[in-house]
Amino acid sequence: MLLCADFDIKDYKDVINSRNFSGKVVLVTGSSSGIGEGITKLFSILGANVVVTGRKEADVQRVAKEVQELSPKKLKPLEVVGDLTKTEVINTLIANTIKRFGKLDVLVNNAGMGMATNITQKDLMQVWDQVFAIDLRAVVELIHESVPYLEKTNGTIIDISSIAALAPLAETLAYGPAKAGLDMITRVLALELGAKGIRVNTINPGTIHTTDILDPMSAHIYEVSKKIAPLKRLGQPLDIAKAVAFLASSDASFITGANLVVDGGVVYNFGYLH
Repeated sequence: MLLCADFDIKDYKDVINSRNFSGKVVLVTGSSSGIGEGITKLFSILGANVVVTGRKEADVQRVAKEVQELSPKKLKPLEVVGDLTKTEVINTLIANTIKRFGKLDVLVNNAGMGMATNITQKDLMQVWDQVFAIDLRAVVELIHESVPYLEKTNGTIIDISSIAALAPLAETLAYGPAKAGLDMITRVLALELGAKGIRVNTINPGTIHTTDILDPMSAHIYEVSKKIAPLKRLGQPLDIAKAVAFLASSDASFITGANLVVDGGVVYNFGYLH
């Protein structure tokens, strides 16, 4: 007879409540628009206390108001406006989160930028430094400041990368390497922080509908992406938010150092975006 060591049946039943984030504190960077806004809204609906942060005060206030309305208990989010490439802003963000909520359970590193870059453009190094400052350096600094608090809660870190980290695409000379670096940081920190009870994972989105369809460049990318995606549609912020909620949940308690690709399968035809 085969014997299998397994969890108690109550652990199976707990899966019913695995998306209940009541009492949890979730910080999503770049949460005043786009993917970050979607992630923050979903966590608020799922009962969490959330932090809304971004560069533009009006956007932060708008999302914060919507998030509070979505919260089952009308929990008021923390609002923080600032540029994460500045150390003082990162320090203030973490300090204010702990001051308001007393802890941190989930850190989602979503803030980033992607600018078209190629090896011959005159301002290449200026753009390179801008992209790496927000897409990579700010992430490392924010994690550095957050680890002492995440260790206390057996928290989790989720980095929002891109399929540009997995497949090369022209005009992404800065963005692609920055996101590939983010994927490696996730793996390194999964090894380093596992002993502290902290899980670290990455989500690699494909083409997500976040910008105005009237923008000519966005319209072109969206049109091509729908054609080459096996699922024949664009991703939505909610698609990424659902993946984040899964990785932050108890259902993913044995997942760390992973790259979860959420792209409708477009990565396999990525070259057609040229």
